[in-house]
Amino acid sequence: MAKNQQSLEREVKLLRKQVNTLNERVRDRFDFLLDELKEIGYRNKFSLERNESNVVSMVSAIVPKKNLSDLVLPFDVESQVIMALKQINNYSKLVKGYGLKKILKTNTIALNFIGLPGTGKTLTAEVVAKHLGKKLYVVRYSDLVDSYVGETSKNIVKVFNYARENSAVLFFDEADAIASTRTNVMNATDSENNLVRNVLLKELENFNGVVIFATNLAENFDKAFERRIHMHILFKMPEAPDRERLWKTLCKGLKVHKDVNFKELSHRYSFSGGNVRNAILNAARVALNSNKKSLTMEDFVKGCDLVEKGSLSMTSSGVNKELRYIG
Repeated sequence: MAKNQQSLEREVKLLRKQVNTLNERVRDRFDFLLDELKEIGYRNKFSLERNESNVVSMVSAIVPKKNLSDLVLPFDVESQVIMALKQINNYSKLVKGYGLKKILKTNTIALNFIGLPGTGKTLTAEVVAKHLGKKLYVVRYSDLVDSYVGETSKNIVKVFNYARENSAVLFFDEADAIASTRTNVMNATDSENNLVRNVLLKELENFNGVVIFATNLAENFDKAFERRIHMHILFKMPEAPDRERLWKTLCKGLKVHKDVNFKELSHRYSFSGGNVRNAILNAARVALNSNKKSLTMEDFVKGCDLVEKGSLSMTSSGVNKELRYIG
């Protein structure tokens, strides 16, 4: 009986492998024919739907839940974000009221969020999408890369088309990997990388929507990208008053003991927003371990100390030079 079961399982695995191979061949053939049809000017309204399964693996679709009230940023940074939102919401007024029709042909806006991890770049992208009533499509370069020549560029086109058809905000995380300075062509890899950047520039110009890039290595950005970015926004590490606001905002609705002093915590620990979040999670774990009914000042201090010790451990081991935590 066991042998029969093992034999059946092997056959099922073999059939699954054959079906997957067949699906890949059909999909490759379909994509090839679709590209050929596009070359001769044919437009199939079902083409995106039938290719949707390919694109889904390249983007992380997020339904935004955070509002502007959830965003705690330095005043100057928040002002720039609000300025960008006003441009998007008042495109007609901007064009007609100031006679910018020749200069501003579409309501496209490309933003570049620059800053260390944990300073609020991804959260701000979510807030922008929420404010506009759109989904947020997060794209990472590693998900676009394909080993076959020319396929990475095609993937970029697919992602932009997918965002266009679904009226979504497109967010390129770790954008320096895809928008870095082009190089002199010394080999096939250089040629492919330059092609990818040229395609991205073209798609960016033709995209009638919101594209956000996020990076902590802005110096690597290609100059052509810099010119096509409408606003470069620097997400700085928060000062003590902003850290206090972060503590209060993130702890809103939590069971916090009256002995907790957020002002003292904000002066004692120079954390980014991401690390404040992780310190709160650590404090909750400490309180849980002691079966406490609420989070005390002692719990928060211990939670912060765990974050600091984790940072020192990562830095001294040479693994990481930045404050990065997973909560």
